[in-house]
Parts: sequence; structure tokens; C-alpha cells
Amino acid sequence: MAFKLQHPEVKINHAILHGGDEGCGKDTLWFPFIWSVCGPDLRNRGLVDADGINSRWGYALESEILILNELKEPEAQQRRALSNKLKPIIAAPPDTLPIERKGLHPYHMLNRLMVLAFTNDPVPISLPTQDRRWFCLWSHAPKMDKAEAKRLWDWYKKEGGLVAVARWLRARDVSAFNPAAMPPWTDYRTRLIENGRSMAESYIVEQIERPSPEFAAGFVAGPWHKLASTLQLGAPGGVKIPTAAILHALKEAGWEDLGAVKSADYQTKKNIWARPDMLRTYTKSDLRRMLEPPEPGLKQEQPPKPELKLVK
Repeated sequence: MAFKLQHPEVKINHAILHGGDEGCGKDTLWFPFIWSVCGPDLRNRGLVDADGINSRWGYALESEILILNELKEPEAQQRRALSNKLKPIIAAPPDTLPIERKGLHPYHMLNRLMVLAFTNDPVPISLPTQDRRWFCLWSHAPKMDKAEAKRLWDWYKKEGGLVAVARWLRARDVSAFNPAAMPPWTDYRTRLIENGRSMAESYIVEQIERPSPEFAAGFVAGPWHKLASTLQLGAPGGVKIPTAAILHALKEAGWEDLGAVKSADYQTKKNIWARPDMLRTYTKSDLRRMLEPPEPGLKQEQPPKPELKLVK
């Protein structure tokens, strides 16, 4: 809050998602900050809901603070689509955002707005493990008492509370704040990552981390339809295993995409994914050779057994 007020010209390269039960005071908490940045008339505040993000008109983007109210999508595919839609707004690059206005020529505006999203839903969007764009907070506070809320708002508006907060934010030392850094990791962020996956992706990640026989070697390769067919045999009822779910689950589990790999012995390229530790023991060519069945009478080199660790 203090950095945005003191350095409005600098883009903070992540958005804030603040969740909590309805009426717990999320808007009340953020109002003094919004007032400090946007003034008494809140002229530089943009308001939009999840549906409004898909609008071609960019009036809400002409703001210092863009507020997304009631962020929520019911299905995993829709949550991921919403997250992808918000990416260019949340972070820079892009350094500019296209603004379309009815009856006027479009123009490009500097991308420096701050995105602040509110939700009452436990899983409003889907985040990948590698996400760097969301600072996720969940308030466990109960619904605000009406008398306490009135007392706080009276202090805000009648007793100089808003000015006091603005002065405090203006004076706060923000020299250690890095607007380009990855936001802090929170328990709510972990929940969004785990619960944002589709059922197929969650099932495959579980098999990778176990690991099941398909992933015990520490590397897998295409053609992916064969692996999909094998995984389908043990999948929960009604869960279809598409190729895209396998690749997404491998990435979520921290495996590395080695690309299309060949070796001196085998010139046919195969797309290989491997656990990061495998590359400390084997080269890509080694892994490519180990994908082939051993020749008669020869013993094929075996990958090391996965190290088992106790996780507290």
C-alpha cells in the first residue's frame, strides 16, 4: 500500500487477491488506502467484475487501482482461462495496455495500474505452481459487528482517520520493498494451487509424487497417448486422462521438459520429461538410450531408485 502511494509511476508486478467470508471487512480494510491514492472522489479507481474483464472496452484500465469484485469461476477450465486473461493486466511487460473507447481511436496506456481482487469463494481462480503474479490472502475474521463497523467508519470520515492513514502510508519506509519480486507465499496460495487443478491433473500429480510404476524411473517420454491409456486404467471413475493433463501435471510436479531428444545410437527424437535430480546423474542422451528395450544378452543401465524423504 505504502509503495503504491509513494511511487505511483512504478508498476508492482503482482496482483493482490483478498478472500474471506462475506461481511468480514475486506472493503473496510482497503478503503483508506484506496482513498489515499485516488482522492475523496475516487476518480482513479476502476471497478469491474469477472464478466467485465472480457469486455472489449478498456475504461476500467484507465485507473491507478483496478478493483475486481466477486472474483469467481466455478469450473477449473474457466478459472484457468480467467487467470490467463488477467496476466497482461497484472504484470509488465507488456509495458502498455490497449484502450478502446466507443467512437474514438484506440490508444496505448502505460501499464502501471495495481490490481486488487476480492472474493468470498475459497477457489476463485486456478494458479500454477510457478505463478509469480498473485499475492493471495485469506481473512478468517468473522462478520463485522455493526456497532464496531460504524465506530470505525466514523473514525475514517468524521475524525480524520483517512488522513491519518494516508499520512502514515506516505511516511512509511519502503526502501526494502521490491516491486518486481515474487510475492510472498501463503497458505491460501497453496490451497489455490492444489484445488485449482482438474481432477485428472490432481490424480496424475499424486501418481508422480507417490511414485507409481509409470513415473518410478524418474523420466517419461512420448508418445503420450500410451501413457494416458495406462494411467486411465487406474483413474477414478468418470475421470478422463487427456495428454494435456499429463504435461500440465508433470510441470506442476516440478519435472523438466527436456524437449525432443535423440542420441548417437537412436536418431529418432522423443519428447522427454525428467525429475531435476536425474540430470545430475545422466545426460539427455543417456535418458534417450534408456527408453529403448535392451538388446538380447545385454543388461540395460537402470536409473537410481527415487530417494524417499519424510515430509513433516
